[in-house]
Amino acid sequence: MYLLPYVMSRIVVFWLSVAILIYGWFNHARLVNDSFGASEALVKNLARLDATGKAETVAVHILHVGDLVVIGAIMLVVTLVLTALRNLTLGTGEHRMTLVKAIAHVVVLLVLSYAVLAAVWWHDARLVNTWFDASRALMAQVSAAIDPRGQLDLIFRTLGLARHVVVACIMLTLALMWEMLKGAGRGARAVFVRR
Repeated sequence: MYLLPYVMSRIVVFWLSVAILIYGWFNHARLVNDSFGASEALVKNLARLDATGKAETVAVHILHVGDLVVIGAIMLVVTLVLTALRNLTLGTGEHRMTLVKAIAHVVVLLVLSYAVLAAVWWHDARLVNTWFDASRALMAQVSAAIDPRGQLDLIFRTLGLARHVVVACIMLTLALMWEMLKGAGRGARAVFVRR
């Protein structure tokens, strides 16, 4: 897979998912709020496996993993639809990504990015808080440039877009690292095959 198209596809999937979330919040606010509630309940139930209660505090109240599950589910659906459309229009070649492989990529990236976020927070909570603050400031500037009345900023804060941007950056970093490692592995294999 070529690096630039892969990176661009991840960026498009993320921002299209954010647009769908914002559209849903405007037109189907109850559905979006119910989705956030259901995902938070799911995360709380999974966190209860830890008897100390620390996992629930970190996952639900600090990292807001429930919110991230909603955007992750939307990203899965967007990836599924875009991959199916691409395969229908361009055909399924040897190097084309299958639906299963595309969904697996997104799931692995989501789980790894949540794990990285939790591990970094556990090690250095101030660093993660700085990421969230910087992302929040960036989203405030973007929303102010688009909508000076401040309504878009309210929507961004309500939907937790700053956290989604941080997770998307972690996902993109992980995807880039993976693709570079694969490229280095192919290069090393090609050198050994020539010998």
